[in-house]
Amino acid sequence: MLFKKKNIIINKKKNWLFDFSIYLLGATIYALAFNLFLLPNNIVVGFTGLSVIANNLWGIKPSTFLLISYVILTILSFICLGFHSTKKSIIGAFIYPFLVEGTSFLVPYINVDNVEKIVEIICGALIIGFGSGLVYKVNYSTGGNDVINMIIAKYLKKPIGSCNIFTNCVIIGLGFLVFGLSTVIYSIIVVYIASSIIDKILIGISQSKTFQIITNNETDVKKFLLSKLSHGVTILEARGGYTGNMQKVIMCVVPTGEYIAVKEGILDLDSNAVIMVSDVYEVIGSK
Repeated sequence: MLFKKKNIIINKKKNWLFDFSIYLLGATIYALAFNLFLLPNNIVVGFTGLSVIANNLWGIKPSTFLLISYVILTILSFICLGFHSTKKSIIGAFIYPFLVEGTSFLVPYINVDNVEKIVEIICGALIIGFGSGLVYKVNYSTGGNDVINMIIAKYLKKPIGSCNIFTNCVIIGLGFLVFGLSTVIYSIIVVYIASSIIDKILIGISQSKTFQIITNNETDVKKFLLSKLSHGVTILEARGGYTGNMQKVIMCVVPTGEYIAVKEGILDLDSNAVIMVSDVYEVIGSK
C-alpha cells in the first residue's frame, strides 16, 4: 500500500512538472512573439494590447505595466472568484511579465526589418496562437484577459467566449483611438488567426466531435441538443461499474466548431454532468 501511494505521489509530481514545463514553453513563445511582432507594430490584442497603448502614451515598459496590472487583477480574482479559480492565474500573473522582459533582449538579434508588415502580422498571429494554445492546453493562463472574462461571465451570466469577444472589442476600440484604423485591421487579423490556432490545439483538427454525456438532467440536455442545436441524439443503456445501477448515456455527434457551445450549454444545465469527448473523422449515414 505504501508503495502504491508513493507511486501516485511521484506520478502527480511528474504530471505537474510536465504541465508547468509546457506552460513555460508556451508563455515564452507568446512573450517573444509579443516583443518581436505585436509591440513594434502597435498591435492591440488581449490584455497585452493595453501594455502596448501604455507604452506608446506614457513610455511605461510593457513588463512593468503587466506586472502591476496582473497583481491588481489577481486580488480582484481572489475576491470575486475564490482561490480555486485564481491559483493558476497567480502563476501567469507573476511569471509572464518576467518572460516579456526577458525575451525583449532577444529582439535585436532577430532581424525582421526586410519582412513585409502583413507577413510579420500573420507570422506573429500564428506563433501567438501556438504559444497560447500550449498554455491553455495544460489549464494555465497568462493572466489579464482571462481573469476579466471569468469575472464578467460570473456576474453577467454570459459564456466565456462572449465575454472574450467583448473585452477584445473594447481593447481594440482603445487601440483605434490611439493608433488609428490600420491598428484595428491588423489586430482583428491577429485575433482571428490566433484564435483558430488555439482552437486546433485545444480541440483538435477533426471535423466532428462525439459527446457522451452522463447527467441527472437527461430531459433538458436532450431538449437542448435536439431543439436548440438541431442535433440528433442516441440514448445508450449503461451500468455503473461500482454501484451496479443502470444509467443512461446521451451520445451526440456535433461539428467541431460547435464544441464550446455544446460543452458550455450542457454544463449550464448540469454542472455535475460527466462529459466524454472524442474526435470523429468521418460520419457515414444520417441515423
